[in-house]
Amino acid sequence: MKNRISKLISYAKPFILSIIATIILSILVSITNAYPVKIMKNITDDVLIAKDLKKLQFVVIGIILLMLAKGVFNYYRIYLQNYISGKMVRNMRNELYEKVIYMSHDFFNKSKIGDLITRFISDLTMVQNVVTLSFELVVQLLTIIILLGNVFLLNWKLSIICLVLIPASSGIVRKYSKKLQNTGKGMQESFSKLNSLLQEILNGINIIKSFATEVYEIDRFREKNDENYRLTLKNVKVNARVRPLVEFTSTLGVAIIAYYGGLLVINGEMTPGELMSFLTSLGLISEPLKSVADKISAIQTRRHSINRVFEVLESNEFIKEQKHAKKLKKVKGKVSIKELWFKYNEKEDYVLKNINLDVNPGEMIALVGKSGSGKTTLVNLLPRFYDIKKGEILIDDVSIKDIKIESLRKNIGIVPQETFLFSGTIYDNISYGSIHKTTKKDIIKAAKMANAYNFIMEFPNGFDTEIGEKGVRLSGGQKQRIAIARALLENPPILILDEATSALDTESEKIVQDALDKLMENRTSFVIAHRLSTILSADKIVVMENGEVKEVGKKDELLAKNGIFKKLYDTQFKEVKEK
Repeated sequence: MKNRISKLISYAKPFILSIIATIILSILVSITNAYPVKIMKNITDDVLIAKDLKKLQFVVIGIILLMLAKGVFNYYRIYLQNYISGKMVRNMRNELYEKVIYMSHDFFNKSKIGDLITRFISDLTMVQNVVTLSFELVVQLLTIIILLGNVFLLNWKLSIICLVLIPASSGIVRKYSKKLQNTGKGMQESFSKLNSLLQEILNGINIIKSFATEVYEIDRFREKNDENYRLTLKNVKVNARVRPLVEFTSTLGVAIIAYYGGLLVINGEMTPGELMSFLTSLGLISEPLKSVADKISAIQTRRHSINRVFEVLESNEFIKEQKHAKKLKKVKGKVSIKELWFKYNEKEDYVLKNINLDVNPGEMIALVGKSGSGKTTLVNLLPRFYDIKKGEILIDDVSIKDIKIESLRKNIGIVPQETFLFSGTIYDNISYGSIHKTTKKDIIKAAKMANAYNFIMEFPNGFDTEIGEKGVRLSGGQKQRIAIARALLENPPILILDEATSALDTESEKIVQDALDKLMENRTSFVIAHRLSTILSADKIVVMENGEVKEVGKKDELLAKNGIFKKLYDTQFKEVKEK
């Protein structure tokens, strides 16, 4: 944790001048906080006892000017500390976003979206609070130091009693710091789980309604919400214990000192003004002491948020680019897969085993097999969504590990089974991969080739039609054609189609399949097909089973082998005939 605190402090380095200015202003505020001590002595000894009216006027004017100065100092101090903490967290949020956006698929497979959002919003807000509270803590500590200096100047005997009593309050704070840290950790983790559940429920609202499981989901949410409430209340209870204990200890100390100080005045060892000044100092020390306890409690509660943010910032779960990596120039589309082995992590078995495959430029390669045979995993290795454990993949005889990641992925177009569209317009979504590099004419051409132009123009706003979150206002076939237009616009030499028509009805499938046929022209294409009827004309059909390539060939060659493909073929086309 100490290491992470030092890392947090490193984000403050660019604002060193602002920090120095804040500290100077904090000292000035602390002096104005402590100055009433001096005024109290003057009022008692030089004004009330001496009955000096001019000094009374002078003291009153001094108090007014002092409060004005304090207000000015405080304004700029508060502005600067929030400027610093705000910019620190802004920079951290930018860095966190950049880190997450480059993370590998492995990272997202293990992470919950709701939890990540909590780190971006709630946890970073807590980090900002820690920074701001730390500045406030400086003011309170400086005030305590200045007031302690004053009490030593007034009477060293009473000051020693103070030094004995003050650690008692500090001990109480230390005792509860660990408890506050633990309850704060539990509270943040619970909030993150609640956020993740809420995200999941809202994303799956159609499934919930279709299965009429609203009551079940309400119970699930209430259970997590109750857990969050209990942990929050537990944190509040621990927090609530600290302040009364500190207050009692401080009051007890003041009572002891008032009694002993009274004896010193009676014995002539102190003036009434000095005792009043001393007691005023203690009274003023009491408040910042309580404030210090509160702020330390609040910081302890939020420390876990610092951990959660740095867990992501320190993560190295991204695809590493070689220093000598180069951009792909004119890509022909030749793909070679040699002795490829892959597993998702070291504890699991290999999901791809000794894959060897040569693909010539412009060929259509169909990947078929049962679910879990490794088809999608294999095509996900082409754009380096995951890194290969053994073997290699080459594009135009260059290892994909020697190619810049951006260049590699710009040359591979992907049309997935579940199309993701961004909220915004149809135009925005088609142009997404070619932002700032395309024209309206290009967009229209791509839409026409994708068989999307006609339905787009049926909307009142045409290409400027807002499609809603995830394209909710479009049908499945329409979304797929938008995705195909997006891929066409990028004009990639290599194409991956991952069961792009499996979720569509027959009519939509025909329209989308026609668009896909146009998309695949003169491109090296890898097609994962659920329906064999869509890939019978493939240049090579690759049959996979349990992560291995079992058969490779054209349709007629594979049927003649009377192997796995023949069984799949007979099963599917028998079902079609029966229908």
